[in-house]
Amino acid sequence: MAKAGPSMKQSAIPPDPTRMRQVCGLFTTGVTVVTSNGPTCWAGATVNSFTSVSLTPPRVLFCLRHDSSLLSAVRHSGSFAVSILSRGQGDIARHFAAPGRVDFTRVSCRPGTGGAPLVDGALGFLECAVTDEVSGGDHQIVMGAVTGLGTEDKLAPLAFYRGALTELAAES
Repeated sequence: MAKAGPSMKQSAIPPDPTRMRQVCGLFTTGVTVVTSNGPTCWAGATVNSFTSVSLTPPRVLFCLRHDSSLLSAVRHSGSFAVSILSRGQGDIARHFAAPGRVDFTRVSCRPGTGGAPLVDGALGFLECAVTDEVSGGDHQIVMGAVTGLGTEDKLAPLAFYRGALTELAAES
């Protein structure tokens, strides 16, 4: 059995929301904007709790707070789109992270084949049909079947680390 290295500053302690956020913030993630068609308008939010679930069949998931207006839109339409943000799109990530309804006139988007908006200049995108929802504490886990996708290979990704946006270098 491996011993903890000298860099471990403390032994395991009971989790609380602040400490949980700090420790999970040590895991670098990509940054996405998830969008959908609401009953009267588009809805969207910045999401870093996004992951692929399966390649065959193609499935992804993301998590949203139970009170999210985007969650209502996803339930209404039964579909969503994921735009994987690229380097230089930090302002877009912050715009979609703000509370309240998102002003889509301030962001360059185009409707995907399913009608949900795709963010222009994103590193890649996926269009999905909702397959499952599971309650996960204070968030809802939404899983979708990928119905279409696209990529811009020459762009570098935007990342999230320790509670802040950071940019990664493009592949050489």
